[in-house]
Amino acid sequence: MEIYLADLHSEVGKVFSFEEEFIPNYRDISFIEPVHIKLKLVNLGREVLVKGSLKTKIKLVCSRCLKEFPYDLEAKIQEIYLWDVPIQKNISPGEIIELKDEDFKFVLEKESLFLDPLVEDVIRLNLPVKPLCRPDCKGLCPVCGQDLNMGECECSKKRQYDPRWEPLMKFIDKKEGNK
Repeated sequence: MEIYLADLHSEVGKVFSFEEEFIPNYRDISFIEPVHIKLKLVNLGREVLVKGSLKTKIKLVCSRCLKEFPYDLEAKIQEIYLWDVPIQKNISPGEIIELKDEDFKFVLEKESLFLDPLVEDVIRLNLPVKPLCRPDCKGLCPVCGQDLNMGECECSKKRQYDPRWEPLMKFIDKKEGNK
């Protein structure tokens, strides 16, 4: 997805609005709905401010019970691009240089902005690290693998613990009065 910025480049302060729906092709993310992206691009002189939002629905796998579930993903987008490439000087190894704010900004090498890397970054950075189908998901039994959301298994009725913890378990039983 590419936005041509020739009109935006003509004057400082000019604003360009952009809205589109599309389905990205990522191998590891399944989209249930298209990605709806809404952006405003503002010419700030030497820079272009890209600000907006992104909304979609994807399919995730619960990290506790391993079931697939739909996840509503909404994210804000804000990025600054430079119109031209800053002058780069030769830096020798070991030389200490001071970085400026513009060293952390993307550079527009032509009169267009290719949005795919920005959109992919925003989507991936806003995915949950440990997705849960619901906050109170009980997960799977570590012994037999039964989904504990569907009911308890026989394993959970027996006390399962590592034998190395036996002194601690005796202490807990004694404290609870279960001699």
